[in-house]
Amino acid sequence: MTGSPTSPLAGIRVLDLSRMFPGAYCTSLLADLGADVLKVEAPNGGDGMRFLPGDFKASHVALNRGKRSMTLDLRTDGGPDVLRRLARDVDVVVESHRPGALDRLGVGFEALRADDAGLVWCSLTGFGPDGPMAEAPGHDMTYLGYSGLMSTLTVGGRPVVPGSTITLALAGLMGAFGIVAAINARHESGRGCRVDSAIVDAARWVVSDLVAMALNDQPQSWPEMPSRANYWCADGRWITCTASDPKSWATLVEAIDAPDLASPRMGIDDAKVAARLTAIFASAPAARWLENPGPAGGIGAVALPGDVVDDPQVDSRGSVVRLEGDGPLVLANPLRLDGASGEAATNARGPAPELGQHTDEALLAAGFSPDEVAALRDASVV
Repeated sequence: MTGSPTSPLAGIRVLDLSRMFPGAYCTSLLADLGADVLKVEAPNGGDGMRFLPGDFKASHVALNRGKRSMTLDLRTDGGPDVLRRLARDVDVVVESHRPGALDRLGVGFEALRADDAGLVWCSLTGFGPDGPMAEAPGHDMTYLGYSGLMSTLTVGGRPVVPGSTITLALAGLMGAFGIVAAINARHESGRGCRVDSAIVDAARWVVSDLVAMALNDQPQSWPEMPSRANYWCADGRWITCTASDPKSWATLVEAIDAPDLASPRMGIDDAKVAARLTAIFASAPAARWLENPGPAGGIGAVALPGDVVDDPQVDSRGSVVRLEGDGPLVLANPLRLDGASGEAATNARGPAPELGQHTDEALLAAGFSPDEVAALRDASVV
């Protein structure tokens, strides 16, 4: 890593062979840290994120901004050879294919590492590259459930279906973290390595404490209690209540003028306390409780994603940035190094690329001649 404090991955070249969310999350972090990310997409269609419902392809814009795109059909006779030549000039390869799929094409980790011992390779898979579940297909909810994480997201004992792809983002984050660690290790050894980021493993990591409880024959859950719950307010908004320590509980009780709740017998009076809090919080809009008692009394907002528009904390942190020119607004890089602002920390400010927009540019930079590029196009390799 040789870049400035706000772009520590400047000069790092990433070949992104992944599809959909896990790889997009992973390489978006790398791009925001200054890496040059080249997406390699199938000529007929490209990454499926381009075709998710809606006129505004928000996922594609938010997670592929600032990257480049080229097309390459690995199923053609010449496709694997092109990929091998491209890989000689990169530092990192990120892929999310089924285990062994790229090996069968002759462009797996071992094959490409033979040409470049320093190559860092990141595989993003559902269950990992080995084991009895290695070949099993899955989606975010599959991994959320299998990992044990979904069992902790319940209402009335029923698992809740989240409105976002939690596990896929976690795997992308883990992959990016592993890549940065591998690049750092390469400075000493000169050798790259394979980073294995399985979605299930990343999701299970979130419940590490509960897994440790199970492995050591301890109770495996946080207890349900009225001081740690969500409550509906008069304006239709929800708030979180986490007044589970004596100090915040005392602040809460005073602010809501409920002295009868000052010394509840937790585990005994829970139903009574929950009913009382439910009635109190439903008597006023959420803003009332967010102001008083607010965080000191364990009260927080159940914000909607769009609430960032009017959030003074978001504004102060510069957590929303506009893409180059008069481009759309997106979230800034969540990683801030050396006190950088949201704008300074967000290197990937260019638009999300059109499919194949940088194909010729990438091939020419990899040493292909104009005639070779034309021949690849004629043969529908790119």
